[in-house]
Amino acid sequence: MEPRTKQNLLVTAFGIILFAVLMNLSPVLRFIGGIFTLILPIIAGSIVALFISVPVNGVQGVLEKQFEKRTKRISGKKVTILSFIVTLIMIIGVFAAVLILLIPELIHSSTSLYEQIEADLPEWISYLRMKWNNDQWMRELLANIDADQLMHNFTNWMNTLVPNVVNVLTATVNVMITAAFAVIISIYMILGKENVSRHTRKLVCAYLKPEWSEGILRFSHEFYRSFSQFLSGQCTEAVILGILMFITFTIFHLPYGSLVGVLTAVCAIIPYVGAFISCAVSIFLTLIYDPTLVIRCTVVYLATQFIENQFIYPRVVGKSVGLPPFYTLIAALIGGKLFGILGIIFFIPLMAVLIEFVKEDANRRLKERKDTR
Repeated sequence: MEPRTKQNLLVTAFGIILFAVLMNLSPVLRFIGGIFTLILPIIAGSIVALFISVPVNGVQGVLEKQFEKRTKRISGKKVTILSFIVTLIMIIGVFAAVLILLIPELIHSSTSLYEQIEADLPEWISYLRMKWNNDQWMRELLANIDADQLMHNFTNWMNTLVPNVVNVLTATVNVMITAAFAVIISIYMILGKENVSRHTRKLVCAYLKPEWSEGILRFSHEFYRSFSQFLSGQCTEAVILGILMFITFTIFHLPYGSLVGVLTAVCAIIPYVGAFISCAVSIFLTLIYDPTLVIRCTVVYLATQFIENQFIYPRVVGKSVGLPPFYTLIAALIGGKLFGILGIIFFIPLMAVLIEFVKEDANRRLKERKDTR
């Protein structure tokens, strides 16, 4: 078959398929949604494995250097398992440290709230007694209530509530099942990363043209390298922001400085967004401790975060992935608008790789133009 005829047939087949899809768009979308639901645990597990593999590879590199000094060599499989266990212990240790700091502060805050309610309770009781003695407002309120309409609304609310509760419970169970499978899949992918990498490389090289397979494999390698550097820089930035929050809260005599610092460091793993989550928690804790300090807490937190986001974050994280601060901000903005938190996390290393590829292609084109002159 001639190339021209083959191309025409492909274009015609594509047009027919596209027309059939558009004419049956709803069933096609439901089919795609069902396929996505089936592979969702695999996608989620791959994302979890990608995150965990960064510290696992770092720990594995350290362990391999230590084991090289020994006369008896240890297999790579055992080193990978040991690295995963050490990483898991480190992650559990971080969460345990957060809980150790958080639980006593929550108990103290709850005690303060109880004491405040106990102190204000007599005043509230006096106010209610005054209102109860003047019961004209109660009579007017009861006179305006339609009992039949109230029962009808209550029945409708219950009819709506029960299916919603069932849907929420079903969705919760599905999420838990998906999360469990995702964790199991991620563990298998991390422990068998050599086999997964070898099989993926073999499939790509077998079913794609050499230039395509080479480009995809190189892009995957560069993206993982950039993502590893980004995640390391993000953790460094989170520690810096947590320390800054602790210092500023201490300087301005705000409560829970150490707790806010730890929460900020943990939440700041999510670029640009996580710090706002810890900000809300900090304001809530300050409100319980002393409502008069809420404005000061808000101003201090937002000012510290603004300075860190504008001057420290782009330089620390951008430098780790080789991106200028301007491109780092753009990548976080576009990724957040498109895919939320995951978009922010993945678009920064993705843009670093794309810019690197564009630079190489531009240099190649300029070199070819010079050679043809």
